[in-house]
Amino acid sequence: MEKAKLNNRDRLLAVREIFHTHTDEDNYLTLEELTNHLASRGEIDKLSKKSLKDDIEALAKSGFDIVAEATKNGLAIPYHLASRPFEDYELRLLVDAIASAKFISESETNHLVSVLQSFTSRHKAKTLQPVMHTVKKPRGKIPFSIHYIQEAIAKHMMITFQYQGKFNERTRMFELRKDGGRYFVTPAHLIVDNGNYYLIGREEESKDLRTYRVDRIVDCQIFEPADSPVTVDPSYLSNMFSMYGGEAEKLTIRFRESLMPTVVDRFGTDIRCRRIDENWFEVEVSALFSDGFMGWLLQFADQTEILAPASRREEFRAKVEQLANLYQVGAPTA
Repeated sequence: MEKAKLNNRDRLLAVREIFHTHTDEDNYLTLEELTNHLASRGEIDKLSKKSLKDDIEALAKSGFDIVAEATKNGLAIPYHLASRPFEDYELRLLVDAIASAKFISESETNHLVSVLQSFTSRHKAKTLQPVMHTVKKPRGKIPFSIHYIQEAIAKHMMITFQYQGKFNERTRMFELRKDGGRYFVTPAHLIVDNGNYYLIGREEESKDLRTYRVDRIVDCQIFEPADSPVTVDPSYLSNMFSMYGGEAEKLTIRFRESLMPTVVDRFGTDIRCRRIDENWFEVEVSALFSDGFMGWLLQFADQTEILAPASRREEFRAKVEQLANLYQVGAPTA
C-alpha cells in the first residue's frame, strides 16, 4: 500500500505525537531516529535536519517542552519531551485510586486506566498497571448516573430514578425497591466512602435528607427544577459513618493509645482528648450514632469503650449482646 505524503503541517503534528509517545527522561530520539519514525508514517520530500530542528523549535515555542541533551565529541544530539500535564507519581495515584474504587466497573476501570496511560510515554505506560485487586462488577452504568447527578446539582434540578434493594439469591441480582416505583430527589453532594460512591440529597416526598449508593441507582433521569436548594451542614458529612444516617451528638469514648492515630484520622486533630493513664485516652467526639458507627467501634473489640451518654452506652451493650447470642454454643439456627 502506497504511503500518503506528509505535508509540513502533517509532519509537525507527527513530530509532536512521536515525542509524546516515544520519549521521556529515560528515553531519547536523535534526529536520525526521528526521521525513521516519520518515514514509517508517510512519504516525506527533501527532509533536512534543519527542517526537523525548526519543527522542534516551533513545538517548544508553543509550550511543548522538548529538550536537547548536551553531548560531547560530535555525538548526535538526543532530544526528549521533558514535561507533561501529570507527573509519574500523580498518574500512579490516579490509577490506584480508580483500581481500588469498588463503584467503578472492570470495563470502566480498564478504559480509564488506558486514558491515563495516554498521558505518558509508551515506556512509562507499561508501568501504570493496577496493582490492587478490588472486587468489581464486570460492567456497569454508573458513569451515566454520575453525569446526570452532576448536571442536576449544577443546574439545581431534581432527578428521578429506581433504586435497588434486597439481594435475590436465585437471580443473583438486586431487586428494585418500591416494586420498581421511582424516587424523586434533589441532589446535593456526591461522596466517596469506603470504596463506594454515594448520593446525598433531599427525598422530595418526605423532605428528609437521604443517602443512596450510586451503583444501585437505575435509570437516572433529570426531572424538573428543584423547589428550593438543598442545604447540608458540613458536620453532617464529616460525622457520617459508612453512609448510615443518625443523630449527631457528643460522645465520650475511651480508646487504647495505639488507636489514637486511627481516631485522629477519622475525627481530625481538633478533638477534645485527655490521657487517662499510660494505656488509655478519653476522647470527646461529635458523630451520628448509627449502625455504621457501632460497626466501626466493634472492629476494635476491647480496645475501646463508650463512656457517655449512658443511653448510647446501653444501646451499644445491647448490640454486642445481640451479636454474642448469634454465636452461642451449638449449631446455627436455620
